[in-house]
Amino acid sequence: MYLPQPSYFPPARGRYTVTPDLKPLGTDFGNGHFDKVAFQFDEHTPRYLANKAGRVALTDSFAEIEEAVVAALATRLTADWPELSFDLTDFNSLCRQVPEDIAIVRSTPERGDWNAALFVACPSHWAPEEKLGKSFLHTHQPVPGMAPTLAVAPTLVERICTHGPFVRFAWGLHFDDRLDCHPRHPKAVFDGEHLWLRAERQVLLPLPSLSAAAFLIRVHLYPVEGLPLAPLLAALESMSPEARIYKGLAPDWDKIKQRLRRSEASVGEM
Repeated sequence: MYLPQPSYFPPARGRYTVTPDLKPLGTDFGNGHFDKVAFQFDEHTPRYLANKAGRVALTDSFAEIEEAVVAALATRLTADWPELSFDLTDFNSLCRQVPEDIAIVRSTPERGDWNAALFVACPSHWAPEEKLGKSFLHTHQPVPGMAPTLAVAPTLVERICTHGPFVRFAWGLHFDDRLDCHPRHPKAVFDGEHLWLRAERQVLLPLPSLSAAAFLIRVHLYPVEGLPLAPLLAALESMSPEARIYKGLAPDWDKIKQRLRRSEASVGEM
């Protein structure tokens, strides 16, 4: 039923950055229909849905817009995948039927912007409960290199609530292929061999009539074998010391690079 997972390689330019780098949804990354849709159903969908079983959204001043949010997301979902059927009773029901994690950001003159709803089953070493009700500025403040973006946070939030939809990517290296990387779980230990590129495809859907936006976060995991290693190594080398610590790579930094260079050399000998 499901097609093979699409292929994304955010380090392609050989630089690690945390700039917004918003592109129009539908930008061609070589994945056909998958690049055009907000929600992606691929071969790994059953695993993502199983990871969501029994979970519920964290909410803050969300109830009054929930019905309208569900209607807007349902319109997009059924347009993307008219051949599939869904139970669109409420926000939790919708979230449990799609592989993407979903965050709803609201913005009002009285409060500013805040995370109004978080259904996050695949966090990348962050705790959703600590971000609920927080602003874009507070949410992203711990990320090294974000200062230029945070300086224009209100303008950026206004843009994503009124323009788009957009797509962007974030990435890191992980030592296992676990989906749920909440800080409460012990981090995997690097065994000197196994590495996965964890790429987040983030779709930003504006909900202008609600003064809100939906963030759809789809995690894709790729073993480093078969990836273009030269730009990956270059991107790693461009990371600041602070970014290496934030990404959990600093303790094994030299071992990681040695592992990738070993693979790069073996490919060159073929």
